[in-house]
Amino acid sequence: MTDSFDPATGLSGLIAPIDSATFFETYWEQKPLHAPNPGGRSFTGLISTARMDELLAEQVFAGDMLSMARAEPRIEPGAYLSETGLADRGLVARAYQEGATLILPQLHRKQRPLAELCRALEQDFTHAVQTNIYLTPPNAQGFQTHYDTHDVLVMQVEGTKSWRLYDTPVGAPFRGEQFTPDAVAAGEITAELVMQPGDVLYVPRGLMHDAVNADTDGPSLHITTGILVKTWADFLLEAVSEAALKSPQLRAALPPGFTHMDASALQPQIDAAMQAVRDTADFEAVLALFTDRFVTTRQANTAGAITLGQPSADTPIRRRSRVPLHLAEDGQHIALVAPGGPISFDPPAEAALERFLAGEVLTAGGFAELGEDKARDAVARLIAFGVAEVV
Repeated sequence: MTDSFDPATGLSGLIAPIDSATFFETYWEQKPLHAPNPGGRSFTGLISTARMDELLAEQVFAGDMLSMARAEPRIEPGAYLSETGLADRGLVARAYQEGATLILPQLHRKQRPLAELCRALEQDFTHAVQTNIYLTPPNAQGFQTHYDTHDVLVMQVEGTKSWRLYDTPVGAPFRGEQFTPDAVAAGEITAELVMQPGDVLYVPRGLMHDAVNADTDGPSLHITTGILVKTWADFLLEAVSEAALKSPQLRAALPPGFTHMDASALQPQIDAAMQAVRDTADFEAVLALFTDRFVTTRQANTAGAITLGQPSADTPIRRRSRVPLHLAEDGQHIALVAPGGPISFDPPAEAALERFLAGEVLTAGGFAELGEDKARDAVARLIAFGVAEVV
Protein backbone atom coordinates (compact mmCIF):
# COMPACT_ATOMS: atom_id res chain seq x y z
CA MET A 1 0.00 0.00 0.00
CA THR A 2 1.31 3.45 -0.89
CA ASP A 3 0.55 6.77 0.79
CA SER A 4 0.33 9.83 -1.41
CA PHE A 5 2.72 12.48 -0.14
CA ASP A 6 1.01 15.57 1.25
CA PRO A 7 2.97 18.59 -0.03
CA ALA A 8 1.67 20.70 2.87
CA THR A 9 3.94 18.73 5.22
CA GLY A 10 6.92 20.47 3.63
CA LEU A 11 10.41 19.68 4.82
CA SER A 12 9.36 17.54 7.79
CA GLY A 13 7.37 15.28 5.48
CA LEU A 14 10.39 14.79 3.21
CA ILE A 15 13.13 14.04 5.74
CA ALA A 16 11.25 12.14 8.48
CA PRO A 17 12.17 10.72 10.93
CA ILE A 18 14.80 13.50 11.05
CA ASP A 19 13.23 16.73 12.27
CA SER A 20 13.70 20.15 10.69
CA ALA A 21 15.77 21.53 13.58
CA THR A 22 18.29 18.69 13.22
CA PHE A 23 18.40 19.20 9.47
CA PHE A 24 19.26 22.89 9.73
CA GLU A 25 21.80 22.31 12.49
CA THR A 26 23.57 19.31 10.99
CA TYR A 27 23.03 19.17 7.23
CA TRP A 28 21.97 22.54 5.80
CA GLU A 29 24.84 23.93 3.67
CA GLN A 30 27.15 21.37 5.26
CA LYS A 31 26.66 17.81 4.02
CA PRO A 32 24.25 15.61 2.05
CA LEU A 33 21.36 13.68 3.53
CA HIS A 34 19.70 10.57 2.09
CA ALA A 35 16.21 10.07 3.52
CA PRO A 36 14.94 6.65 2.36
CA ASN A 37 11.25 6.05 1.85
CA PRO A 38 9.87 5.45 5.37
CA GLY A 39 7.44 2.94 3.87
CA GLY A 40 4.79 3.43 1.21
CA ARG A 41 5.43 7.11 0.49
CA SER A 42 4.60 8.06 -3.10
CA PHE A 43 5.29 11.29 -4.98
CA THR A 44 3.18 10.40 -8.02
CA GLY A 45 0.44 12.76 -6.80
CA LEU A 46 2.81 15.61 -7.61
CA ILE A 47 3.86 14.43 -11.08
CA SER A 48 4.14 11.16 -12.97
CA THR A 49 5.53 9.83 -16.23
CA ALA A 50 1.98 9.54 -17.57
CA ARG A 51 1.32 13.17 -16.64
CA MET A 52 4.57 14.23 -18.33
CA ASP A 53 3.41 12.49 -21.51
CA GLU A 54 0.03 14.28 -21.29
CA LEU A 55 1.64 17.67 -20.76
CA LEU A 56 3.89 17.24 -23.77
CA ALA A 57 0.92 16.27 -25.94
CA GLU A 58 -1.47 18.93 -24.63
CA GLN A 59 0.55 22.08 -23.95
CA VAL A 60 2.84 24.37 -25.91
CA PHE A 61 6.26 24.72 -24.30
CA ALA A 62 8.62 27.59 -25.04
CA GLY A 63 12.36 26.99 -24.84
CA ASP A 64 12.57 28.33 -21.28
CA MET A 65 9.95 25.82 -20.09
CA LEU A 66 11.40 22.66 -21.66
CA SER A 67 14.93 21.49 -22.21
CA MET A 68 16.79 18.25 -22.81
CA ALA A 69 20.20 16.98 -21.71
CA ARG A 70 22.46 14.06 -22.52
CA ALA A 71 25.89 13.44 -21.05
CA GLU A 72 27.28 11.82 -24.22
CA PRO A 73 26.85 12.82 -26.93
CA ARG A 74 25.62 16.25 -25.86
CA ILE A 75 22.36 17.51 -27.31
CA GLU A 76 21.86 21.07 -28.57
CA PRO A 77 18.56 23.01 -28.34
CA GLY A 78 18.17 22.89 -32.09
CA ALA A 79 17.65 19.14 -31.80
CA TYR A 80 14.28 19.59 -30.05
CA LEU A 81 13.21 23.24 -30.55
CA SER A 82 11.57 24.64 -33.68
CA GLU A 83 12.80 27.77 -35.43
CA THR A 84 10.24 29.79 -33.46
CA GLY A 85 11.79 28.70 -30.16
CA LEU A 86 8.94 26.36 -29.23
CA ALA A 87 9.39 22.71 -28.35
CA ASP A 88 8.75 20.44 -31.33
CA ARG A 89 6.79 17.52 -29.86
CA GLY A 90 8.08 15.01 -32.38
CA LEU A 91 11.68 16.06 -31.99
CA VAL A 92 11.36 15.96 -28.21
CA ALA A 93 9.98 12.42 -28.36
CA ARG A 94 12.73 11.32 -30.76
CA ALA A 95 15.47 12.83 -28.62
CA TYR A 96 14.05 11.05 -25.58
CA GLN A 97 14.00 7.77 -27.49
CA GLU A 98 17.67 8.39 -28.26
CA GLY A 99 18.68 8.74 -24.62
CA ALA A 100 18.14 12.42 -23.81
CA THR A 101 16.66 13.41 -20.45
CA LEU A 102 13.47 15.47 -20.69
CA ILE A 103 13.49 18.45 -18.32
CA LEU A 104 10.51 20.63 -17.42
CA PRO A 105 11.84 23.57 -15.38
CA GLN A 106 9.57 25.77 -13.30
CA LEU A 107 6.66 23.33 -13.67
CA HIS A 108 5.32 24.50 -10.30
CA ARG A 109 4.03 27.54 -12.19
CA LYS A 110 1.56 25.29 -14.04
CA GLN A 111 0.91 22.33 -11.73
CA ARG A 112 -0.89 23.06 -8.48
CA PRO A 113 0.51 20.13 -6.43
CA LEU A 114 4.05 21.26 -7.23
CA ALA A 115 3.12 24.84 -6.37
CA GLU A 116 1.81 23.67 -2.99
CA LEU A 117 5.08 21.85 -2.38
CA CYS A 118 7.06 25.01 -3.12
CA ARG A 119 4.83 27.13 -0.87
CA ALA A 120 5.28 24.71 2.03
CA LEU A 121 9.07 24.50 1.60
CA GLU A 122 9.32 28.28 1.32
CA GLN A 123 7.74 28.56 4.73
CA ASP A 124 10.38 26.18 6.13
CA PHE A 125 13.37 27.80 4.42
CA THR A 126 12.13 31.42 3.99
CA HIS A 127 13.95 31.34 0.67
CA ALA A 128 12.45 30.99 -2.80
CA VAL A 129 11.91 27.41 -3.98
CA GLN A 130 11.51 26.15 -7.53
CA THR A 131 11.02 22.76 -9.16
CA ASN A 132 12.72 21.08 -12.10
CA ILE A 133 11.37 17.75 -13.34
CA TYR A 134 13.74 15.20 -14.88
CA LEU A 135 12.59 12.19 -16.89
CA THR A 136 15.57 10.04 -17.89
CA PRO A 137 15.09 7.13 -20.31
CA PRO A 138 16.46 3.66 -19.52
CA ASN A 139 20.23 3.22 -19.36
CA ALA A 140 20.91 6.95 -19.81
CA GLN A 141 22.62 9.88 -18.12
CA GLY A 142 21.59 13.50 -18.47
CA PHE A 143 24.62 15.35 -17.07
CA GLN A 144 28.29 14.77 -16.49
CA THR A 145 29.73 15.16 -12.98
CA HIS A 146 29.00 18.71 -11.78
CA TYR A 147 27.90 20.85 -8.86
CA ASP A 148 24.86 23.11 -8.56
CA THR A 149 24.91 26.70 -7.38
CA HIS A 150 21.77 26.19 -5.29
CA ASP A 151 20.89 23.58 -2.67
CA VAL A 152 18.52 20.87 -3.86
CA LEU A 153 16.10 18.33 -2.43
CA VAL A 154 15.72 15.45 -4.89
CA MET A 155 12.51 13.41 -4.73
CA GLN A 156 12.54 10.10 -6.60
CA VAL A 157 9.09 9.60 -8.13
CA GLU A 158 9.30 6.55 -10.42
CA GLY A 159 12.05 4.14 -11.38
CA THR A 160 15.48 4.26 -9.79
CA LYS A 161 18.59 6.36 -10.19
CA SER A 162 22.17 5.66 -9.14
CA TRP A 163 23.94 8.63 -7.55
CA ARG A 164 27.56 9.29 -6.76
CA LEU A 165 28.58 12.12 -4.42
CA TYR A 166 32.10 13.54 -4.36
CA ASP A 167 34.16 15.96 -2.31
CA THR A 168 32.95 19.56 -2.22
CA PRO A 169 35.17 21.68 -4.51
CA VAL A 170 33.46 25.02 -3.83
CA GLY A 171 31.95 26.14 -0.53
CA ALA A 172 28.54 27.72 -1.09
CA PRO A 173 29.06 29.06 -4.65
CA PHE A 174 27.12 32.11 -5.76
CA ARG A 175 23.88 31.55 -7.62
CA GLY A 176 24.57 31.92 -11.32
CA GLU A 177 28.27 31.23 -10.92
CA GLN A 178 29.50 29.52 -14.06
CA PHE A 179 30.41 25.85 -13.63
CA THR A 180 33.40 24.97 -15.80
CA PRO A 181 34.00 21.19 -15.96
CA ASP A 182 37.65 21.44 -17.01
CA ALA A 183 38.45 23.79 -14.12
CA VAL A 184 37.01 21.64 -11.33
CA ALA A 185 38.19 18.21 -10.25
CA ALA A 186 35.51 15.85 -8.99
CA GLY A 187 37.60 14.63 -6.07
CA GLU A 188 37.08 11.41 -4.17
CA ILE A 189 33.74 9.60 -4.18
CA THR A 190 32.24 10.01 -0.71
CA ALA A 191 28.96 8.15 -1.19
CA GLU A 192 27.18 5.91 -3.69
CA LEU A 193 23.47 5.20 -3.43
CA VAL A 194 20.46 4.13 -5.45
CA MET A 195 17.40 6.31 -5.16
CA GLN A 196 14.20 4.27 -4.93
CA PRO A 197 10.65 5.65 -5.39
CA GLY A 198 9.75 7.74 -2.35
CA ASP A 199 13.40 8.45 -1.42
CA VAL A 200 14.68 12.00 -0.84
CA LEU A 201 18.24 13.28 -1.22
CA TYR A 202 19.52 16.65 -0.02
CA VAL A 203 22.59 17.92 -1.90
CA PRO A 204 24.23 21.19 -0.76
CA ARG A 205 25.36 23.64 -3.42
CA GLY A 206 28.96 23.16 -4.43
CA LEU A 207 28.91 19.39 -3.85
CA MET A 208 30.03 17.47 -6.95
CA HIS A 209 27.65 14.70 -8.02
CA ASP A 210 26.39 12.68 -10.95
CA ALA A 211 23.40 10.42 -11.50
CA VAL A 212 22.53 7.76 -14.04
CA ASN A 213 19.49 5.63 -14.77
CA ALA A 214 21.20 2.26 -14.90
CA ASP A 215 17.90 0.42 -15.30
CA THR A 216 17.57 -1.05 -18.78
CA ASP A 217 13.81 -1.61 -18.48
CA GLY A 218 12.17 1.65 -17.44
CA PRO A 219 12.56 5.41 -17.11
CA SER A 220 13.58 7.33 -14.00
CA LEU A 221 11.50 10.31 -12.91
CA HIS A 222 12.51 12.70 -10.16
CA ILE A 223 11.64 16.16 -8.87
CA THR A 224 14.46 18.51 -7.98
CA THR A 225 13.40 21.31 -5.67
CA GLY A 226 15.97 24.10 -5.77
CA ILE A 227 16.35 26.48 -2.82
CA LEU A 228 17.34 29.90 -4.17
CA VAL A 229 18.90 31.54 -1.15
CA LYS A 230 19.51 35.15 -0.24
CA THR A 231 23.06 35.41 1.13
CA TRP A 232 24.82 37.61 3.68
CA ALA A 233 26.52 39.25 0.71
CA ASP A 234 23.08 40.17 -0.70
CA PHE A 235 22.05 41.57 2.69
CA LEU A 236 25.21 43.63 3.20
CA LEU A 237 25.17 44.98 -0.36
CA GLU A 238 21.64 46.25 0.26
CA ALA A 239 22.71 47.69 3.62
CA VAL A 240 25.61 49.59 2.03
CA SER A 241 23.31 50.93 -0.69
CA GLU A 242 20.82 52.03 1.94
CA ALA A 243 23.54 53.67 4.05
CA ALA A 244 24.88 55.56 1.01
CA LEU A 245 21.56 57.37 0.68
CA LYS A 246 22.22 58.96 4.07
CA SER A 247 26.00 59.29 4.13
CA PRO A 248 27.74 61.78 1.79
CA GLN A 249 31.01 60.15 2.82
CA LEU A 250 29.98 56.93 1.07
CA ARG A 251 29.00 58.87 -2.06
CA ALA A 252 32.32 60.70 -2.27
CA ALA A 253 34.68 59.88 -5.15
CA LEU A 254 37.72 57.68 -4.76
CA PRO A 255 40.85 59.86 -4.52
CA PRO A 256 42.55 61.10 -7.70
CA GLY A 257 45.21 58.66 -8.78
CA PHE A 258 43.62 55.72 -6.93
CA THR A 259 44.41 53.45 -9.88
CA HIS A 260 48.11 53.89 -9.08
CA MET A 261 47.74 53.18 -5.36
CA ASP A 262 47.77 49.92 -3.48
CA ALA A 263 45.08 49.01 -0.97
CA SER A 264 47.27 49.85 2.03
CA ALA A 265 47.40 53.51 0.98
CA LEU A 266 43.60 53.58 0.94
CA GLN A 267 43.17 51.72 4.23
CA PRO A 268 42.29 54.79 6.35
CA GLN A 269 39.54 55.80 3.92
CA ILE A 270 38.33 52.19 3.69
CA ASP A 271 38.12 51.96 7.48
CA ALA A 272 36.24 55.25 7.62
CA ALA A 273 33.81 54.11 4.94
CA MET A 274 33.15 50.84 6.77
CA GLN A 275 32.51 52.79 9.96
CA ALA A 276 30.09 55.04 8.09
CA VAL A 277 28.15 51.94 7.02
CA ARG A 278 28.03 50.70 10.62
CA ASP A 279 26.87 54.12 11.84
CA THR A 280 24.22 54.85 9.22
CA ALA A 281 22.93 51.54 7.81
CA ASP A 282 19.41 50.70 8.99
CA PHE A 283 19.64 46.93 9.26
CA GLU A 284 16.05 46.67 10.50
CA ALA A 285 14.88 48.42 7.33
CA VAL A 286 16.98 46.11 5.16
CA LEU A 287 15.56 43.05 6.93
CA ALA A 288 12.03 44.41 6.46
CA LEU A 289 12.76 44.99 2.76
CA PHE A 290 14.01 41.42 2.30
CA THR A 291 10.97 40.10 4.17
CA ASP A 292 8.53 42.08 2.04
CA ARG A 293 10.27 41.02 -1.17
CA PHE A 294 10.13 37.39 -0.14
CA VAL A 295 6.42 37.56 0.67
CA THR A 296 5.21 39.64 -2.27
CA THR A 297 7.17 37.72 -4.92
CA ARG A 298 5.46 34.45 -3.99
CA GLN A 299 2.55 33.37 -6.19
CA ALA A 300 -0.87 33.73 -4.61
CA ASN A 301 -2.98 30.58 -4.21
CA THR A 302 -6.37 31.66 -5.54
CA ALA A 303 -7.87 28.17 -5.82
CA GLY A 304 -11.65 28.36 -5.31
CA ALA A 305 -11.94 32.12 -5.77
CA ILE A 306 -13.66 31.87 -9.17
CA THR A 307 -16.03 29.01 -8.35
CA LEU A 308 -17.16 30.69 -5.12
CA GLY A 309 -18.14 33.92 -6.84
CA GLN A 310 -19.30 36.80 -4.65
CA PRO A 311 -19.33 35.78 -0.96
CA SER A 312 -22.35 36.59 1.17
CA ALA A 313 -22.37 38.53 4.44
CA ASP A 314 -22.37 35.19 6.28
CA THR A 315 -19.56 33.48 4.34
CA PRO A 316 -17.05 32.28 6.97
CA ILE A 317 -13.36 32.63 6.15
CA ARG A 318 -10.05 31.94 7.81
CA ARG A 319 -6.41 32.46 6.95
CA ARG A 320 -5.19 30.04 4.30
CA SER A 321 -2.55 27.77 5.78
CA ARG A 322 1.17 28.24 5.08
CA VAL A 323 0.72 31.63 3.41
CA PRO A 324 3.22 34.26 4.61
CA LEU A 325 1.36 37.40 5.75
CA HIS A 326 1.97 40.43 7.92
CA LEU A 327 0.55 43.90 8.46
CA ALA A 328 2.34 47.14 7.56
CA GLU A 329 1.51 50.83 7.37
CA ASP A 330 0.62 52.09 3.90
CA GLY A 331 0.26 55.85 4.09
CA GLN A 332 -3.31 56.54 5.13
CA HIS A 333 -4.18 52.83 4.98
CA ILE A 334 -3.19 49.52 6.56
CA ALA A 335 -1.59 46.96 4.23
CA LEU A 336 -1.79 43.21 4.45
CA VAL A 337 1.53 42.20 2.88
CA ALA A 338 0.76 39.01 0.94
CA PRO A 339 1.93 36.87 -1.99
CA GLY A 340 1.42 38.85 -5.18
CA GLY A 341 1.58 42.22 -3.40
CA PRO A 342 0.07 44.19 -0.50
CA ILE A 343 -3.71 44.42 -0.05
CA SER A 344 -4.81 47.82 1.22
CA PHE A 345 -7.57 48.40 3.81
CA ASP A 346 -8.98 51.36 5.68
CA PRO A 347 -7.48 51.72 9.20
CA PRO A 348 -10.63 50.49 11.05
CA ALA A 349 -9.97 47.01 9.57
CA GLU A 350 -6.73 46.59 11.53
CA ALA A 351 -8.23 44.83 14.58
CA ALA A 352 -10.15 42.37 12.38
CA LEU A 353 -7.07 41.70 10.28
CA GLU A 354 -5.04 40.94 13.40
CA ARG A 355 -7.68 38.39 14.45
CA PHE A 356 -7.62 36.99 10.91
CA LEU A 357 -3.82 36.58 11.07
CA ALA A 358 -4.20 34.82 14.42
CA GLY A 359 -6.37 32.17 12.74
CA GLU A 360 -9.82 33.30 13.87
CA VAL A 361 -12.79 32.44 11.65
CA LEU A 362 -14.46 35.65 10.47
CA THR A 363 -17.44 36.78 8.42
CA ALA A 364 -18.22 40.25 7.12
CA GLY A 365 -19.51 40.98 10.63
CA GLY A 366 -15.94 40.81 11.88
CA PHE A 367 -15.18 43.88 9.77
CA ALA A 368 -18.24 45.81 10.98
CA GLU A 369 -16.07 48.87 11.77
CA LEU A 370 -15.72 49.39 8.02
CA GLY A 371 -19.44 49.61 7.38
CA GLU A 372 -21.60 46.95 5.72
CA ASP A 373 -20.49 47.38 2.10
CA LYS A 374 -16.77 47.67 2.82
CA ALA A 375 -16.97 44.77 5.28
CA ARG A 376 -18.31 42.45 2.59
CA ASP A 377 -15.74 43.81 0.15
CA ALA A 378 -12.94 43.06 2.65
CA VAL A 379 -13.97 39.41 2.85
CA ALA A 380 -14.30 39.20 -0.94
CA ARG A 381 -10.83 40.63 -1.49
CA LEU A 382 -9.19 38.32 1.06
CA ILE A 383 -10.65 35.39 -0.90
CA ALA A 384 -9.87 36.86 -4.33
CA PHE A 385 -6.19 37.44 -3.53
CA GLY A 386 -5.72 33.95 -2.14
CA VAL A 387 -5.03 34.73 1.52
CA ALA A 388 -8.36 33.38 2.86
CA GLU A 389 -10.25 30.16 2.37
CA VAL A 390 -13.91 29.46 3.04
CA VAL A 391 -14.49 27.31 6.10
